[in-house]
Amino acid sequence: MKRLAACSTVALLLAGLSSNASEAQSVADFYGRTSIRLLISGDSGGSYDTDARLVARHLGKHLPGNPRIIPENMLGASGRVAANYTYHVGPKDGSVMAVVQQTIAMGQALGESGTQYDAARFNWIGSPVRPEEVLVVWHTTGVRTIEDAKKKEVVIGATSPTGTNFIYPKLTNELLGTRFKIVTGYQGGAPIILALERGEVEGRGANPWSEWKVIKPDWVRDGKIIPLVQMSLSKRADLPQVPLLIDLAPSEDVRRVFELVSITGEIGRPFVAAPGVPADRIAALREAFNATIRDPEFLADAARSRKEIHLITGQELEALVQRVLAAPKSATDLLKTALSTSAK
Repeated sequence: MKRLAACSTVALLLAGLSSNASEAQSVADFYGRTSIRLLISGDSGGSYDTDARLVARHLGKHLPGNPRIIPENMLGASGRVAANYTYHVGPKDGSVMAVVQQTIAMGQALGESGTQYDAARFNWIGSPVRPEEVLVVWHTTGVRTIEDAKKKEVVIGATSPTGTNFIYPKLTNELLGTRFKIVTGYQGGAPIILALERGEVEGRGANPWSEWKVIKPDWVRDGKIIPLVQMSLSKRADLPQVPLLIDLAPSEDVRRVFELVSITGEIGRPFVAAPGVPADRIAALREAFNATIRDPEFLADAARSRKEIHLITGQELEALVQRVLAAPKSATDLLKTALSTSAK
């Protein structure tokens, strides 16, 4: 037993020395020997995936040591699986980043059972886009406005009750009186678009308008999809006639709820690292991310993909997350009630 105890003590000392040695490395030494796994919480081909892989192609050259960035998709529970893994399981040395769903802070504010993280403790690195999410319906429905959607049932495809494809139409049902029938179970945005094309559903609850212009330019050009409402804090210049969700609020209480979800929409496609990553590596990741988004080669690559780039820095993301987590209890209570109400 004494020998076992001695061995255990030696092992712990060696582990501590190894950890200290790792932390003592310069950023260039660490990333010169270490690649970065980039966990993507969205499905292949969706906007989370394409935005993440666009950044991954250029980020490494702006980091000391020029590490390889290796993207991989980690799906589940509208991004909660990737967020929980990054927070608890992945190494805390800067060798793992994740592109998490913009709703993870709101999920925490609402007390969702699947949130096993504190969003405020993530190291927020940045987002390459500030997407203006829109709720759209298929042109053959005859629905052209939110008022029309109060009079006619429209089938909306969604992933799970924690994703924005569910949250936005559910809120308009409960707080504005629309009649969207929400069908969950799709594995991501791409399957919802395929279902829309096949006529299985008649709308999608959330997707950036800029993304529609990239993946389905003919649908936008020919008016096959009709945007009904924008879930952001300001309107897109090319959608002046489409109202903001906030502007449709019938009361101040509902407005606070709509403001909360609109702030969530501003969070974009956020890159994060786990709590506990050494501060110098976080600083390097943030600096490299900002440099990437301004890099002419990156911008040319984005232009080839017809991506609309709008840098949100890590500090700006932190501020948005804090606004979500500091939402008044009256707003989170009303939001929880609306999202938990059984379909009528």
